[in-house]
Amino acid sequence: MGRREVFVTNTRRRAGKPLVVTAAMTTHPTVGAVTPTPGFRPDIEGLRAVAVLSVLIYHAGLVWVPGGFVGVDIFFVISGFLITSLMVREIDRKGRLGLADFWARRARRLLPASAVVLVFSAVVSLLWLPVTSRREFGGDIVSAACYLVNWRLGYREVDYLAENVGVSPVQHYWSLAVEEQFYVLWPLLIVALVTVFRARWRLALLVGIGVVTAASFVFTLSYAVAQPGLAFFVSTTRLWELGVGALLAIALPTLAQLPAALRGALGWIGIAMVGYGVLAIDSAAVWPGTATLLPVMGTAAAILAGAGSSVPWGVGRLLALRPAVWIGGLSYSLYLWHWPFLVAAEGIWGELRVREAVLVLLASAVPAWLSYRYLENPLRRSPRFARPRPALIGGAIAMTVSAVAGLALVASFSFVKTVDVASATEAPGAMALQQARFADVDWASLDEVDAMRPTPLNAYGDTPAFGGCVGQKGKGGVQTCEFGRSDSDRTMVLVGDSKAVQWFSPIKSIAEQEGWRLVVIAKNACQFADVVRLLNDHRNPSCDAWAPQALDSILRMRPDVVLTSTRWDAGLPPDSADGATPDDYSHQAMVDGLVSYWRQIVAAGAEVVPLLDNPSPPGGDVPGCVQENLAKLSACGFPKATGVASSGAPTQVEAAAEVPGTKVIDMSDVLCPDATTCPAVIGNVLAYRSGSHVSDTYARTSTQALSAALAKATAGLLGRP
Repeated sequence: MGRREVFVTNTRRRAGKPLVVTAAMTTHPTVGAVTPTPGFRPDIEGLRAVAVLSVLIYHAGLVWVPGGFVGVDIFFVISGFLITSLMVREIDRKGRLGLADFWARRARRLLPASAVVLVFSAVVSLLWLPVTSRREFGGDIVSAACYLVNWRLGYREVDYLAENVGVSPVQHYWSLAVEEQFYVLWPLLIVALVTVFRARWRLALLVGIGVVTAASFVFTLSYAVAQPGLAFFVSTTRLWELGVGALLAIALPTLAQLPAALRGALGWIGIAMVGYGVLAIDSAAVWPGTATLLPVMGTAAAILAGAGSSVPWGVGRLLALRPAVWIGGLSYSLYLWHWPFLVAAEGIWGELRVREAVLVLLASAVPAWLSYRYLENPLRRSPRFARPRPALIGGAIAMTVSAVAGLALVASFSFVKTVDVASATEAPGAMALQQARFADVDWASLDEVDAMRPTPLNAYGDTPAFGGCVGQKGKGGVQTCEFGRSDSDRTMVLVGDSKAVQWFSPIKSIAEQEGWRLVVIAKNACQFADVVRLLNDHRNPSCDAWAPQALDSILRMRPDVVLTSTRWDAGLPPDSADGATPDDYSHQAMVDGLVSYWRQIVAAGAEVVPLLDNPSPPGGDVPGCVQENLAKLSACGFPKATGVASSGAPTQVEAAAEVPGTKVIDMSDVLCPDATTCPAVIGNVLAYRSGSHVSDTYARTSTQALSAALAKATAGLLGRP
């Protein structure tokens, strides 16, 4: 799966981001000799170096830096401190804050390099990443150009339809987006407080920003548990980290009067907290959350230690070493360039080993230095862009150019050559297995078709039309939707996760044909069983609450038939401790959890019919494979035994054996017609749409086979008068 970010699944790695605001400094273009200017804090540059190196080493895959992602939190604190310090100093000098000047400085510093990397990322996507991702990645680039990509990525995390979207080459821009939103809104807050409370504006800033920071932190504590994927990205859960730095900047004149020895001790304690976060915290921690206080408060303590008079043994001496200061000055460029280099390398050569990733990161330092030396510094110091108007216009042009690059990538998707779209009559799908005209076709060895439905470029959107009645990941409550005949005295319930609702279309057709009432109770990424599954390595309160609530709804409903499915083959017992991890998953726990629910439903008088999880394709990206192998479709098939073993089917079979009278429905023969291989295309229909999910088109063509299997499993209950 590659070097991915862990805020979604265990296989992803969190991306940090270097600070985007630098203290005044000049650096020799080759040896990094530092010439301080007034207000320059070399120790802060050293903190940047600690953070960016932690992130880069983490992205290289070195297991001894499990918490390298905390670098982003270090940068947020530094950014909040420096930006607020600049604004407070200006208010002290002038009695006001010039918003145009402030935003012009940010545009001059950040936007040119950002635009160049976004254009480069578009080229990476065009040349080396799957064409099936172009629309999504082009949209990411446009969002990054507008500094809203953090919200786009956050909502992608709770959208199961985006399951097969790969790692975006601009995924690391999420934190830059958070900071840019901070740069737009924070000065407005400060101007408002200073205007209203001019006589005591510093106290007003301390109280006002303190309230905002505290509110953000309290919100984060609950939201990061309820919506971990979304909470990692959104600005509201990160504002408090910037706020801590801002509060330190406002209170610094007072705090700097603390004894130098005390501040020196606090500095070492702070850097130890940061080091512990980098070396000991891992993806199992709720993030952002209480554990985030370690790097946040540690960074604040280290910054405080360097204010005012210092002690010879202070941590600032270590952080101010010349190599650290040089790396810190280059950190913005290093981070901008390293991620698309990693993504491009994996697009070309596949998943990288650690030493290969390290070499790629070293290679990315070359354009980073060139960008810093010949783009960032010249533009930042150019007299032409010294005034606000030219700087803001130049920034707007940079944003426009990068947004156009993203739109061009989206547009290029329309020109990708793929197979023709088959008509409904040309694409019988599963029905072809019973048609004489296809009797001699060996689907497993078929290499080419004239047309198919859906095409691989449109497969990800080939989903059931169930509207908004399926609960999304992280959202609480039980949603129910009714279909078929609402006044029928026969009720069928379809309950489970996305593996259950992938069969919604044929089940709905069967219910309508039979005159049944169909009730759908489903929630993505949640198991219908008395068992615990972790989301991003954490307890998932919404799933923990949904499953028993769904069971209660079914028991009150007293249906005739309950169809259910799940993709999971293991889990934790319901009474597991909060500290449990996926390493503690048990196959038996999942079996017991399924048996517990199924027995209660049977005891209430309903028939339980498990729809066995379908064979799971290795790698998961069948549409992408088909697009790349239009002349050799057989390369995208996979062994049935392998697919079944990696699915939840064996667990469901074992559970059904413990519930008397329960008969399973196994649709694997429809997906793997020769009993040994599961082809990607059957009857001119692409069988899989995303991950291990069956395409809705293929599910629809399986209606007849599913109806016969359902009638057999319910001993003829369907079709009765």
